[in-house]
Amino acid sequence: MTQHIIMESFTPEWWTCITVVIGIIALLLMLPQYVDWAKHTNYPKYLGLLLLLNVVIENIYSYSLGSWSIENNLPLHLCGISTFLSVAVLWRFNAGIAHVLFYWGLTGGLHSLLTPEFDLGSEGFFYYSYFIGHGGLLLACLYAIIYQGFKPEKYSWFRVFLLTQFVALVIGSFNWAFGSNYMYLSSPPIAKNPLIIGEWPWYILVFEGLALTHFFLFYRLSRVWK
Repeated sequence: MTQHIIMESFTPEWWTCITVVIGIIALLLMLPQYVDWAKHTNYPKYLGLLLLLNVVIENIYSYSLGSWSIENNLPLHLCGISTFLSVAVLWRFNAGIAHVLFYWGLTGGLHSLLTPEFDLGSEGFFYYSYFIGHGGLLLACLYAIIYQGFKPEKYSWFRVFLLTQFVALVIGSFNWAFGSNYMYLSSPPIAKNPLIIGEWPWYILVFEGLALTHFFLFYRLSRVWK
C-alpha cells in the first residue's frame, strides 16, 4: 500500500502552501470581474478542464513510477468523487450536483487543507496535485455561489447526509472486496486532526456525527448570503 505522508499544520511549509492556494483561488474568482476573456462562458469550463487534467496527470505519473494500484489510485475518496462533481458543475451547472458538491467539497476540501495527508505520498507531482485537487473543490464551490447563483435548498444538508450513507455503503463494500481504504472506512486517517477520534469502527461513528454537523453548519452559513 502507498505510504501516506502528513504535513504538520501551522508550520512554515504549511503556511506557504495555504497562502498560495488561497491566493490562486482568489485570483481565479476575481478574474471574471476585471478581465474580458474570463467573462466568457467557456471560462468555468477551462477551470473544470484543469481539475480533470490534474486527475489524469496524477494517474499517469503514478503509473510511470510503477505505484498505480486499484487499492490506492481510484477517485473513490469523497474528495476524489467531488472533483468530478466540480468538473460537472463548472462545465454545465446542475443544482442537484451542486448541492452534493457544496457539502462534500467544502467539508473535504477544508479539512484536507487544514490537516494535509498525502494518500499517494508527496513525491514530485503528487505534492502539487494534492493542493490543486483540494483547492479546486473550494474554487468550484465558491464559483457556483458567486457566478452561478447557487444557494442550498432547505433540508438539502440532510438529504446529502443520507446520500453519503449510501455512498459509504458502496465504497465500504468495495474496500472489503479489494482491501482498499477509500473514504477511510477501513482504518482512520493518520493526519493530526483532533476530530479523528478512536479506532475502527468507532471513529466512523464520530465521522458520521461530524459530517452531519458540518453539513448543517454550512447550510446555516448559506442563509446569510442573498
